[in-house]
Amino acid sequence: MRLHKEFRIALVSCMAAIAFNLPVTAQQNKIFDPAFEGQTRASLAAKSAKFTVSDFVTGLNRPWAMAHLPNGNMLVTEVPGRIRVISPNGVVSEPVLGVPAVRAWGSRGLNDIILDPDFENNRMIYFNYLGAPDGMISDNSDETYKKFGEERSEWNALSREEKAASPWGYWYVVSAKLSADEKSISGLKVISDTVPSRLAFDDTGKLLITTQRKSPMGSPDLKATFGTVLRLNKDGTAPNDNPFVGNDDVNDMAYVVGLRNSNGLAKNPSTGDFWVADQGGSAGDEINIIKAGKDYGWPYVAYGPLPPSDPPRINHTTKEGTEQPIYYWGASSLSLAPSSMMFYTGQMFPDWQGNLFLTGLSSQYLSRLELVGDSVAAEERLLDEPGHRLRHVSQGADGAIYILEDTPMPRILKLTAPVEKD
Repeated sequence: MRLHKEFRIALVSCMAAIAFNLPVTAQQNKIFDPAFEGQTRASLAAKSAKFTVSDFVTGLNRPWAMAHLPNGNMLVTEVPGRIRVISPNGVVSEPVLGVPAVRAWGSRGLNDIILDPDFENNRMIYFNYLGAPDGMISDNSDETYKKFGEERSEWNALSREEKAASPWGYWYVVSAKLSADEKSISGLKVISDTVPSRLAFDDTGKLLITTQRKSPMGSPDLKATFGTVLRLNKDGTAPNDNPFVGNDDVNDMAYVVGLRNSNGLAKNPSTGDFWVADQGGSAGDEINIIKAGKDYGWPYVAYGPLPPSDPPRINHTTKEGTEQPIYYWGASSLSLAPSSMMFYTGQMFPDWQGNLFLTGLSSQYLSRLELVGDSVAAEERLLDEPGHRLRHVSQGADGAIYILEDTPMPRILKLTAPVEKD
């Protein structure tokens, strides 16, 4: 894609600063037109912040998610099937013992991880993974991960009918107890066997689970859990106050329907509402505020072109009975491919408090969104380094921002405020 001159200059200067671990002033996105009226990309000069980017951790294999412990340590999942504990100064532990066998390939394997709201008392954690079929043995090693990837190529060559008859693996959301020394987990319990992405707890202690794409074929099956956000009790049952309980056409566990690939989930601390970042087809990525019982339109409502693999269908931007996104990236040139999101609440970057951050995969940048109420006032692109897919963003207890890369040689990047010199 041809870049505008001012953007090329900004990109070069940003990359140079990162390479030498120098303070960076975030550059403004001035080159793309708004996707729709009211979606502004105005200059954020008044709120620009200087930051330092450093390599916090290197040498992990496909890190996917982070969870910050009360003592300052960090739990990090690796797709091949390992949980690591990382200290505040970047020391990486041996793999945590007790992790179940994982059948991993590509970015699928051991994925998201979160803490119980009462972790300090019960030490419970929750994570999701692709489990090996019955009878398959996995040692969660890098060698096994590579072997599964080779088998995946063979599986891809099968027909649809052959794939349906050949179990590849099974998704699970589970709970477990982390030992006091953080070296093992125990008491593994299956909470859900849906196809999950991101996990979070709401203020009532219910577990929210975003799910992967609905089948592109025909009318969606709302008794299945594809394309929904689920809301579960900790034991995996559906709460009695879920919006579709008693509806014979929709799964009792569903909280909202009509999503595609919701790989971002975060609570707005100002309102208590949960926001989701949903991947569109070839484009059309969205941010939605989820409300109980609402339908967000997929596969009949979309703001971007459909991928070639999807069959033709009615493709409107509006449909009666469905909700509109509060923000979207419509054209391919605007595509983000969001993989995670968080609201910043720390003290390290006061000008960014209340801002929404999203990581991008194919877009390969960190998006910072400035909000006015429930509206996006402006967008800024950070860390737009070519070749660096970004998987997860989180905030540490010190207010620093941590970003996982999704690359063959990934890093955990750490954004901190530069030290002011006398």
